Amino acid sequence: MYQKRQKQPRLVVALYYYHPYASGVSIYAKRLAEGLTQSGYAVTVLTSRYDKALPKRELINGVKVIRRPVWFRWGKGVAMPTFWLDMVLHARKADCINTHLPLPDSGLAALFIPRRKMVTTYHCDIYLGPGLMDRLVAFVSIRLMRLQLGRSRAVVATTKDYLMHSIMKQYISKTVPIYPPISDTEFMPIDGRPLFRRLGVADTTVKIGFVGRIVYEKGISYLLQSIPYLSTRFPDIKVIIVGDYKNVAGGSIKDQLDRHIAEHPDKIIFTGYLTDVERNQFYSGLDVLVLPSIDPLEAFGMVQVEAMLCGAPVVASDLPGVREVIRKTGFGRISKVKDPKDIARQIVEVVTRKEHYKAQRDVVVRQFSAQRAIEEYITLLSN
Repeated sequence: MYQKRQKQPRLVVALYYYHPYASGVSIYAKRLAEGLTQSGYAVTVLTSRYDKALPKRELINGVKVIRRPVWFRWGKGVAMPTFWLDMVLHARKADCINTHLPLPDSGLAALFIPRRKMVTTYHCDIYLGPGLMDRLVAFVSIRLMRLQLGRSRAVVATTKDYLMHSIMKQYISKTVPIYPPISDTEFMPIDGRPLFRRLGVADTTVKIGFVGRIVYEKGISYLLQSIPYLSTRFPDIKVIIVGDYKNVAGGSIKDQLDRHIAEHPDKIIFTGYLTDVERNQFYSGLDVLVLPSIDPLEAFGMVQVEAMLCGAPVVASDLPGVREVIRKTGFGRISKVKDPKDIARQIVEVVTRKEHYKAQRDVVVRQFSAQRAIEEYITLLSN
């Protein structure tokens, strides 16, 4: 249990997407909000009602969630013209407001919120596309977010490695690196064979996994392109892709990946969404988890830590922030970006030397526990 505080501070957390939407940012924010609630904070989450079927107000594990109406959507973004005003009004009643960027609306709100109340979590840079309108929206969004970061008394980043290579690196002097909150009680080794047998995967098959949204920046196609190289070393392999490909903001790339399935129908499985228990089984039964991300939209990759907590080693791209987990633990290999042959080479190295790269749970818990992250946030919010 996290240490209780006698006084109940009031915290507002603001972001575009929250539970039940599943993304790295939304999962991070949920774990943070609930961890702080358990520590004695009164937490209110301001977010979008991206699905009209969701309630406008809801209490989730002690966290008050307020969802504001969406006027229209632009790719992954949501347009809520009065959202900035909601942030200002709620911040007036709170001790602190923690906004999770990308969130351009926060720049306008920052003009009317005292600097001492603002702690901003910067998750990743944005890239909306090459089109003229996309570039215009990105230009305005980046400047609004710079306004927010400039007026914040502190900026949280998952790693300094990421922010040092970010378009926001000028704020490194006020940055506090805090690893994402990842529960070691939620992810632990269990018997993965029941899940894989249901998927038709034999115990002797080399199991190569991916977990995440089925979107461009994850680089899934490069993992699938590594199959011919892997097959020369491991005749019996399965590349198993876990993640919702139907309800993805901005749309998934599942249809673009179908051609790889056509080329290797006996070696690729898309499972769709898995429950918490199934995800534990999945991680626990893998030979290796692969995070082949290709874009700065990926800033950390919490699935790496989740997999390691279940004993699975990892191959991850050599991207700022993403490479941090393997650098800190040694439980895996770092692959070149957009290089299927090198991805295969690193997978072969990990699979053929399992005992060398097998994740040690106690080491992972010490460095990446949720309790450590929550305590670091409490220290920051209290100052």
